[in-house]
Amino acid sequence: MISSRLKIISLIRWAIGLLVIVLIAAYALWRSLPYLNGPSVIIFQPFSGSSIASSTVTIIGRAERVNSLSVDGVPLSMDQSGSFKANRVIFPGSNTITIRATDQFGRQTEDILKVLGTVPLPATTTQP
Repeated sequence: MISSRLKIISLIRWAIGLLVIVLIAAYALWRSLPYLNGPSVIIFQPFSGSSIASSTVTIIGRAERVNSLSVDGVPLSMDQSGSFKANRVIFPGSNTITIRATDQFGRQTEDILKVLGTVPLPATTTQP
Protein backbone atom coordinates (compact mmCIF):
# COMPACT_ATOMS: atom_id res chain seq x y z
CA MET A 1 0.00 0.00 0.00
CA ILE A 2 2.75 2.43 0.89
CA SER A 3 4.69 1.39 -2.19
CA SER A 4 1.77 2.07 -4.53
CA ARG A 5 1.14 5.43 -2.84
CA LEU A 6 4.80 6.41 -3.42
CA LYS A 7 4.53 5.35 -7.05
CA ILE A 8 1.44 7.53 -7.53
CA ILE A 9 3.12 10.52 -5.88
CA SER A 10 6.21 9.97 -8.03
CA LEU A 11 4.04 9.75 -11.15
CA ILE A 12 2.20 12.96 -10.24
CA ARG A 13 5.50 14.79 -9.68
CA TRP A 14 6.79 13.54 -13.03
CA ALA A 15 3.58 14.65 -14.80
CA ILE A 16 3.70 18.12 -13.20
CA GLY A 17 7.36 18.51 -14.19
CA LEU A 18 6.58 17.49 -17.76
CA LEU A 19 3.63 19.91 -17.86
CA VAL A 20 5.85 22.77 -16.66
CA ILE A 21 8.44 21.99 -19.34
CA VAL A 22 5.77 21.86 -22.07
CA LEU A 23 4.26 25.16 -20.90
CA ILE A 24 7.67 26.88 -20.89
CA ALA A 25 8.44 25.57 -24.40
CA ALA A 26 5.02 26.67 -25.70
CA TYR A 27 5.43 30.15 -24.21
CA ALA A 28 8.91 30.52 -25.71
CA LEU A 29 7.60 29.49 -29.13
CA TRP A 30 4.66 31.89 -28.87
CA ARG A 31 6.97 34.81 -27.98
CA SER A 32 9.38 33.90 -30.81
CA LEU A 33 6.83 33.69 -33.65
CA PRO A 34 6.97 37.40 -34.61
CA TYR A 35 10.76 37.18 -34.98
CA LEU A 36 10.38 34.17 -37.24
CA ASN A 37 8.16 36.26 -39.54
CA GLY A 38 10.86 38.90 -40.08
CA PRO A 39 10.50 42.67 -40.39
CA SER A 40 7.15 44.32 -41.02
CA VAL A 41 6.34 47.75 -42.49
CA ILE A 42 2.88 49.32 -42.49
CA ILE A 43 2.31 52.47 -44.55
CA PHE A 44 -0.54 54.65 -43.29
CA GLN A 45 -0.20 57.47 -45.80
CA PRO A 46 -0.22 57.79 -48.82
CA PHE A 47 -1.99 54.78 -50.27
CA SER A 48 -0.41 53.13 -53.27
CA GLY A 49 -2.15 54.34 -56.44
CA SER A 50 -3.26 57.66 -54.97
CA SER A 51 -2.93 61.01 -56.72
CA ILE A 52 -0.76 63.65 -55.08
CA ALA A 53 -1.70 67.28 -55.81
CA SER A 54 1.53 68.81 -54.50
CA SER A 55 5.22 68.64 -55.27
CA THR A 56 6.03 66.73 -52.07
CA VAL A 57 4.45 63.89 -50.16
CA THR A 58 4.80 62.89 -46.52
CA ILE A 59 5.07 59.14 -46.02
CA ILE A 60 3.81 58.04 -42.61
CA GLY A 61 4.08 54.49 -41.32
CA ARG A 62 5.24 52.09 -38.66
CA ALA A 63 7.91 49.40 -38.73
CA GLU A 64 8.14 46.39 -36.42
CA ARG A 65 11.17 44.19 -35.70
CA VAL A 66 13.38 46.47 -37.80
CA ASN A 67 17.02 47.46 -37.33
CA SER A 68 17.34 49.70 -40.37
CA LEU A 69 14.82 51.46 -42.58
CA SER A 70 15.28 53.38 -45.82
CA VAL A 71 13.11 55.26 -48.28
CA ASP A 72 14.48 55.22 -51.83
CA GLY A 73 17.86 54.22 -50.40
CA VAL A 74 18.01 57.12 -47.91
CA PRO A 75 18.30 55.92 -44.27
CA LEU A 76 15.37 56.86 -42.12
CA SER A 77 15.05 57.10 -38.35
CA MET A 78 12.17 55.76 -36.28
CA ASP A 79 10.91 56.57 -32.81
CA GLN A 80 10.73 53.98 -30.01
CA SER A 81 7.38 52.66 -31.19
CA GLY A 82 8.68 52.18 -34.75
CA SER A 83 6.74 55.11 -36.23
CA PHE A 84 8.41 57.02 -39.04
CA LYS A 85 7.78 60.00 -41.28
CA ALA A 86 9.59 60.92 -44.50
CA ASN A 87 9.13 63.65 -47.10
CA ARG A 88 9.74 62.88 -50.76
CA VAL A 89 9.62 65.04 -53.88
CA ILE A 90 6.88 64.05 -56.32
CA PHE A 91 7.22 64.70 -60.03
CA PRO A 92 4.33 64.94 -62.49
CA GLY A 93 3.23 61.50 -63.64
CA SER A 94 3.97 58.13 -62.08
CA ASN A 95 6.34 58.00 -59.10
CA THR A 96 7.67 54.88 -57.41
CA ILE A 97 8.77 55.08 -53.77
CA THR A 98 10.57 52.09 -52.23
CA ILE A 99 10.55 51.52 -48.46
CA ARG A 100 13.02 48.82 -47.39
CA ALA A 101 13.37 47.40 -43.87
CA THR A 102 16.06 45.04 -42.54
CA ASP A 103 15.89 43.13 -39.26
CA GLN A 104 18.68 42.03 -36.92
CA PHE A 105 19.13 38.77 -38.84
CA GLY A 106 19.61 40.49 -42.23
CA ARG A 107 16.16 39.60 -43.57
CA GLN A 108 14.57 42.32 -45.69
CA THR A 109 11.10 43.38 -46.66
CA GLU A 110 10.21 45.97 -49.25
CA ASP A 111 7.07 48.04 -49.81
CA ILE A 112 6.65 49.82 -53.11
CA LEU A 113 4.33 52.81 -53.31
CA LYS A 114 3.18 54.00 -56.70
CA VAL A 115 1.71 57.47 -56.62
CA LEU A 116 0.64 59.85 -59.36
CA GLY A 117 1.90 63.43 -59.25
CA THR A 118 -0.70 65.82 -60.64
CA VAL A 119 1.07 69.17 -60.21
CA PRO A 120 2.79 70.27 -63.43
CA LEU A 121 6.38 71.43 -63.33
CA PRO A 122 6.80 75.20 -63.41
CA ALA A 123 7.37 76.57 -66.87
CA THR A 124 10.93 77.61 -67.57
CA THR A 125 11.67 80.68 -69.57
CA THR A 126 14.79 81.38 -71.52
CA GLN A 127 16.31 84.81 -71.41
CA PRO A 128 17.41 86.26 -74.78
